Amino acid sequence: MKYDSKKTGSSSLSRHTLNCGHSTTTTTTQQQQSMTKFLAKNVPLKTKQAVTEKCVYMCAKDIRPFYFVQGDGFLELAQELINVGATHGRVAASSVLPSPNTVATHCRNLAEEKREELAKQVKEILKKGGKVGMSTDMWTDDFRKIHYLSITCHYVTEDFELIGKNLTTAMFPVDEKKTGDNIKRELVKLLVTKFGFDPLSLKDIVWVTDQGANVVNALRSYMRLDCMDHVLNTVLRHGLDNDALMQVAPDFAETVTASKALVRYVKQSGMTAQLSKTILQMVDTRFSTVYLTLKSISDIYAELQDKLEARGESDRIEKITPDTLGMLVSFLKPFYDAQRELEGDKYPTLHLALLWVERLRHHCQQNANDTAQLAGVRQRHAHWLQEKMAKSVTDLHKTATFLWPKFNQLRMLPADQRVNVQQYVKSRLSAAQQPVPEGPGEASQETSASSSAAAPAPAAKKTPRFDEWENVFGVGETESEEDEVDSYVRQRPTMTDDQDLLGWWKTNSSVYPKLAQLARQVLCVPASSSSSERVFSVAGRTIEERRTRLSPSTVDALLFLHDAL
Repeated sequence: MKYDSKKTGSSSLSRHTLNCGHSTTTTTTQQQQSMTKFLAKNVPLKTKQAVTEKCVYMCAKDIRPFYFVQGDGFLELAQELINVGATHGRVAASSVLPSPNTVATHCRNLAEEKREELAKQVKEILKKGGKVGMSTDMWTDDFRKIHYLSITCHYVTEDFELIGKNLTTAMFPVDEKKTGDNIKRELVKLLVTKFGFDPLSLKDIVWVTDQGANVVNALRSYMRLDCMDHVLNTVLRHGLDNDALMQVAPDFAETVTASKALVRYVKQSGMTAQLSKTILQMVDTRFSTVYLTLKSISDIYAELQDKLEARGESDRIEKITPDTLGMLVSFLKPFYDAQRELEGDKYPTLHLALLWVERLRHHCQQNANDTAQLAGVRQRHAHWLQEKMAKSVTDLHKTATFLWPKFNQLRMLPADQRVNVQQYVKSRLSAAQQPVPEGPGEASQETSASSSAAAPAPAAKKTPRFDEWENVFGVGETESEEDEVDSYVRQRPTMTDDQDLLGWWKTNSSVYPKLAQLARQVLCVPASSSSSERVFSVAGRTIEERRTRLSPSTVDALLFLHDAL
């Protein structure tokens, strides 16, 4: 058989054989195997079945969920053990796996090492005059009643990449009350004493928190924004207050009350297992659960009705009429969409807050097709939007929207407020008094300007939820020799991806260098403190009944690594 040197890399051996006068043909039994046959092999079915049995054994013996075998951490461990076997041969697993104490110690050491890297990056941003967004919240575990204080940090790198990480989840002193002064003391102690932040740099941190009086008091000397998800949750809680709603929309009030009661009954009676979909329970402290509960009932309304009739308990759903339920679900959907988008931490969100508030205000305006009760529901929510959002939407939120090129004319605002925002931005640029670094991927200003303003724009991704406020331009309108802010307002944006806002500023950083720096400082600030909420959701799964002896330092390390790795 002739050697296929292209596949086996055996051309030199083939030439040597010919030179020695030997034939290159051989019998099947004498055929030299290709090197590729010693590499990747298909795992036999019998071996896969044996592994499956061991997975079943592990899940049953150690009381682990079946999806454990698909976890990223388990796959990394399994691959490393396979690599060990391939390198060192058949060895006892017990001789390779570390003890629990060794794992715990290494966990804390690895967390501190990576935490130091994160803190160094954040301090470097602040040292160069940049801004950092941070959120904080408090949580108490269910078993030992230990209080924890979390800090998450958000910043934009010089390459215009948004980073959002959990910095720490530290135990709050047991003997101290959760007053504003004590919370402030602990925050400063963590940032300055533990992580080495310059005390003067704390003024360049923008905090995003809920409206708890103690947290607001703790951060009164720093810049703080209200968490928009919490504000919207407050609007919904007041708007759907049962006693007040009974006065203007009794059918809606009865539907919400009856829905809560129905969910409780379904959970307690064992009906859940008989349903094609799970209906969700309302939790006042969690965002959007009113909408999710009503939507889950609406999705299987007919099925629920049939099941209850078969049990002779149709009275449990009588006050939940499909029409009223449908109107409530339709009315609450934009609030749900707003909260979901504003709680993101993989993309900037601050620029969306103003637009969503305005969209919800429009949504709460009455129209001719409304029933009297739906009009009353809209009126209540419009009132609470105005009441709660008056101080929550700040100049920083408006500036963030201004930094979205598609909306930099701020057409959702009155003319005088548009001027005020532009003046605010100009004052921020003047106050910066810092050298502007060269933009990344240095294209010339002329090249970038032509690509962003003069070149034919690719088909832009539409923003239908806010399209009425997108920029408009007059025929033949051109840029003049103006300052950076005025020039930016008049330019025609060519964004193709709404979520790639930082990518746009990276591309145009040589055209608008000062505004690009401002974009890094403003767009790093999240619209909500949901990142802290997510930390505590993971904490609740970490400190379970069988792990109540975890030390606070180990809890901190685990939560940090869960986010960092």
